[in-house]
Amino acid sequence: MSSARRRASATVTAMAAASLAVSLSSTPATAATPLPTTLAAVPLPSTVTAGALPTPQTDGIVFSVAVVGNTVYAGGRFTKARPAGVAPGGPGEVVRHNLLAFDLTTGALLPWAPIVSASTTLTRDPGPYCTKTGTSSWICDSVFRIKGSPDGKSVYVVGDFDKVDGQWRSRVARFDAASGALDPNFKPAVAGRVRGISVTPDTVYLGGGFTAVNGTPRTRLAAVGLDGALKPWAPAVDAEVFTLLAAPAQGRVLVGGAFDTVNGTRRHGITAVDATSGVNVAWGLKTPGTETVTDIETDGSGVAYFGAYDYQGGSTRLEGRTAVDIATGLPKWFDGCYGDTQAVTVSNGVVYSASHTHDCVAINGNPDSRPAYYRLVAESAAATGKSTVNSNMVRVGDPVPEMLPWFPNTNGGPDTSVWKDGPWAIDSNSQYVVVGGEFTTVSGKPQQSLTRFAARGVPGAVNNGPQQTLMKAPSLTKNNGNPVISWGSTWDAQNSDVTYQVFRTGTAEPIYTVTQRSRPWDLPKLSFTDRQVTSGTYRIKAIDADGTAVSSPTATIG
Repeated sequence: MSSARRRASATVTAMAAASLAVSLSSTPATAATPLPTTLAAVPLPSTVTAGALPTPQTDGIVFSVAVVGNTVYAGGRFTKARPAGVAPGGPGEVVRHNLLAFDLTTGALLPWAPIVSASTTLTRDPGPYCTKTGTSSWICDSVFRIKGSPDGKSVYVVGDFDKVDGQWRSRVARFDAASGALDPNFKPAVAGRVRGISVTPDTVYLGGGFTAVNGTPRTRLAAVGLDGALKPWAPAVDAEVFTLLAAPAQGRVLVGGAFDTVNGTRRHGITAVDATSGVNVAWGLKTPGTETVTDIETDGSGVAYFGAYDYQGGSTRLEGRTAVDIATGLPKWFDGCYGDTQAVTVSNGVVYSASHTHDCVAINGNPDSRPAYYRLVAESAAATGKSTVNSNMVRVGDPVPEMLPWFPNTNGGPDTSVWKDGPWAIDSNSQYVVVGGEFTTVSGKPQQSLTRFAARGVPGAVNNGPQQTLMKAPSLTKNNGNPVISWGSTWDAQNSDVTYQVFRTGTAEPIYTVTQRSRPWDLPKLSFTDRQVTSGTYRIKAIDADGTAVSSPTATIG
């Protein structure tokens, strides 16, 4: 069974869409040692609500979002921003060049509006991350990653740009989080694209496609001090780095990207190096094919969570989410899902991801027999069970996480997109999840490139409960003269179970109540025989655990 799979290239050239056969495999998962065989008993965590909150929009694509305090910073490739609910060019639209900020709580666009730019116009097509400015000219000034400092006082921005507000800032810049001002003293000069950044209290680690920093050779990885001075740390990789995670407690830096070798040793896609010397350190996970690791995050528990894509395919490929022990690189679980993952975040025991997830049978998720892309997905951070099937990277008996009931969705983006990946970026704190990308709708409603969701109990949180569109009038037949009421179940965007009440016109209370688990791809048929009468008019009411209810039209049988 094939699926259109569009993704970003590991080089500056555009990648075409790939249509690849997906099938189950009996090939063992490519882990250096067996996955854990015992599981700790943990309760399933609760996700944020699945109803989108009002959020600013852009006219382009958001590659990165970062929650720093009560401010969300977004970066990408765009020229305008506008309020939620406003069409392009509508009231309130303002200039924002590849960077903007908004209030996390209210969703209000903030006045912070630095202009990132590039001083060089290219005359050969550099790929879709850049903007065409004439018949044969391109500017590369995209922002790829934003990170807050550990103390929350600074905001770091990296990308293709070489100027900020007309001042030289070669692919990396730092802003004061309180004032929004560009830091006048932090000015490392990076010769080439920066895609990944990780910040500790004393070091800024950089990764990308660059060849030098401050005039000194560096092969796609480098570190600078908080003053911008280059540090001796200089591991070398043979292809682009997409993401970094510094782990001071373990004395290492996790590196993800499109590379095959690190310091001359075969370590494809993801590995770890010493945080001081840059030499390779122990790493137990081996990727199976041609994966590019796009994002690595941690919740501070000593576990890292990452997402990846595989542009060449094959039945065994690392495309969903994976948890690894930071100290050893040994895998704790694979989710076994197919579909490229652009970004991950972890909060309150939940791993949220931006992807186009499909075929998740290893975790009892959406099968390809019910084809659909789930572009926003939530899973338990801890393994909660063991797989009963062989699928992708997962074998029978392997520990697996739980796919949690959180099913907002986006479209893939505008028809002009070369990727159609939908969401590209995701970040969170204990109360909110924020998403950025190239999408133009969220849960079927117009909303371009940014959205956010709130936890239960947060003022303004929006529930997305039982889906009204599935609530059809019940089907009525008779059995021995009594009405048989049959109906299809609905699914709930933030709960597994839905309670159904059957009402007969003329009765104040339901004549029958049943609770049923359902998912978008698993909608059981339900029925009830009303043995009290021989005729009647009936309707069905569906209610979830949050109290959100929808009702069906009525149907009558004589």
